[in-house]
Amino acid sequence: MADPTLKLVLIGEDKSASKSLRGVGDEAERTTGKFGGLGAAGAAAAAAAGAAIVAFGASSVEAYRDAEQSQRQLEDAYKRFPGVTSVSIEALRELNSAIQAKTGADADDLASSQAVLAQYGLTGEQIAAMTPLLDDYAVKTGKDLPAAAEDLGKAMLGQGRALKDVGIDFKDAGSTGANFDQVMGGLRTQVGGFAEGESASAEGALRRLTTEFGDVQEEVGAQLLPILVDLGEALLGVIGFVKENAEVLIPLAAGLGVVA
Repeated sequence: MADPTLKLVLIGEDKSASKSLRGVGDEAERTTGKFGGLGAAGAAAAAAAGAAIVAFGASSVEAYRDAEQSQRQLEDAYKRFPGVTSVSIEALRELNSAIQAKTGADADDLASSQAVLAQYGLTGEQIAAMTPLLDDYAVKTGKDLPAAAEDLGKAMLGQGRALKDVGIDFKDAGSTGANFDQVMGGLRTQVGGFAEGESASAEGALRRLTTEFGDVQEEVGAQLLPILVDLGEALLGVIGFVKENAEVLIPLAAGLGVVA
């Protein structure tokens, strides 16, 4: 049953009640505005998250491509330099994985470095023996592994000035074998075990973390790349269709634009 006091709004008998009701309405509008702001912030956060995912996917594909290229370089060295085949490529890859587990060195970078050493006439046994010391030398000097391999490879040709940075007084012995023995002796004395010792430091932990994260990216990239290839082929098909039917599609698109 209707209460006579409810006529307050209709006939203006209760001004304070009307004012309270207007206050409720104003507060509702402000609350709605706040929720709208939250919605905009949520949309921005979602867009940022989407961009981060796309960037991670792109860098993962690139990491996978780099790893594949490093392994192909080693495979190519086995085709070009017969002396390397005295040790199987599988044995070198197992060695690289073991070094990665011990020091955090990237196994793929080690593979590309071994391909560099092969260019300087080293045998498979020599490369296998030098690889752990190569890692020590790289960490000691702060150089990346392929650049460090270039230093050691040049020493095989009698150009060992870079080795003075770690205290090795290199003098050309006149042959690859003699230079190899000299370099190995100097590396054992001056940097042997350095990379493993550094693996316990903050810098070593960061190196290991970077390598492990790179491995994750390579796995993701390996899964993404075939999908991107399929999408690319589909897109090429669409482009081909557009080219073949341009005389129909272009006027149609123009007409739709006018209507819009």
